[in-house]
Amino acid sequence: MRTIAIVNQKGGCGKTTTAINLAAVFAHRGLRTLLVDMDPQSHCATGLGVPDEQIKMSVGDALLKADSEDLDIASHVWEVAGNLDLLPSTMRLAGLEAPGGGLHELPDRDRRLAILLARLDDRYDRCLIDCPPTIGLLTFNALRASREALIPVETGFFSLRGAEKQWRTIRQLVERIGRPIACHLVPTLYNEDSALATDILAALRRQFAGQVIPVVVHEDEVVREATSFGQPVIEYAPQSRARDDLEKLADWLEDHPPHSGVQIEIVHGAGDRGRSGEMALTRSGEALQGLALSPPAGLGRAAELAHRIRGLKGRIDKRASDHDQHDEPTPGPSAPMPPVFGAIVMTRGVRFAHPAEANKHVFVAGDFNGWSATSTPLTFDEKFAMHVAVIEMPPGRYRYRLVVDGHWMADPHNEHKQVNDYGEFNSVVVVPDTQDAS
Repeated sequence: MRTIAIVNQKGGCGKTTTAINLAAVFAHRGLRTLLVDMDPQSHCATGLGVPDEQIKMSVGDALLKADSEDLDIASHVWEVAGNLDLLPSTMRLAGLEAPGGGLHELPDRDRRLAILLARLDDRYDRCLIDCPPTIGLLTFNALRASREALIPVETGFFSLRGAEKQWRTIRQLVERIGRPIACHLVPTLYNEDSALATDILAALRRQFAGQVIPVVVHEDEVVREATSFGQPVIEYAPQSRARDDLEKLADWLEDHPPHSGVQIEIVHGAGDRGRSGEMALTRSGEALQGLALSPPAGLGRAAELAHRIRGLKGRIDKRASDHDQHDEPTPGPSAPMPPVFGAIVMTRGVRFAHPAEANKHVFVAGDFNGWSATSTPLTFDEKFAMHVAVIEMPPGRYRYRLVVDGHWMADPHNEHKQVNDYGEFNSVVVVPDTQDAS
């Protein structure tokens, strides 16, 4: 059984709709598919027309009985369509991972879902796990039970930094698991008529080269309509563009088994510190801090003791580092994210952004405008409290400076600089010969 976790801490990114509809596509192709809802909000049941009040046994009950001979999986699973079963959740699931909730006290609390799915391995060909929008014991269970993860990323303004945060957080969880996971980003809610969405998509593909699936899921009202009727898109609107997008996503996954995906590497050192701010732990996530005391299976006695000591040390180091606001960047396969400010090469040209009050007068001067101090103003964006201008430029290397209230200065948010004839710094931006807008 191929198991895929669908995870994102941010709501409204299409996580649950991706899980529901991708599972429906697999099932329609004749693959025996299990959809596991690890989100206490129980949106998978809603999206597939399963009444909440009729759910008597849920995934939470199955987790508690994962290794019990008394587990009757048939009483927990709903057959929602041909080849498609749902293991639903309820709000009771939120209490299980909290101290005293039942799951937290188990010695193998971080492996309960893996144990459960191992018992179902011969019943299904595909398993999709809809993770909760928080990082805690439930999400950790989902990742430990999976060999790959999909991160739906909406193509909006904050998606670049959001994608970096998701990657960094999952990397920290993978370090605790102790084995690599093939991880891919899936662009969702894409509006091809939006210049911003086009730019964000191109930036995502440049920044996460090899990690973004070359399929986009377009924003489509049909998806919301299908959800409101409790049907997957493949049934509600079989001729829709949304269905086509999901079929292409399934095709790509089938053509790329997990061993061929970009895997998050296991990097020891910085990740062991549990730095404040890098893992968004909710109350339920507090239970995750104890996971270091649950050693991976197969360790010898000496190795197990060493593992526990490292776990205790990591928790102590975390308390000390909670006051450190200047941590070093997390090492890993992804490069630093493009800044919100500075000069950012986009499909329409170069976007210059500088944070300043509304009453400031900000201009950009450089090789592209004859070094005019007044011909290219930046417009104040009240929503983001910054001055912005997008300038079309042919491929090439351009020097420039900002002019703020008549004061010339290098761009403080662009690290690429060179000394000019006056002994001061000019900022530099390079527009490549080809810009990947696809």
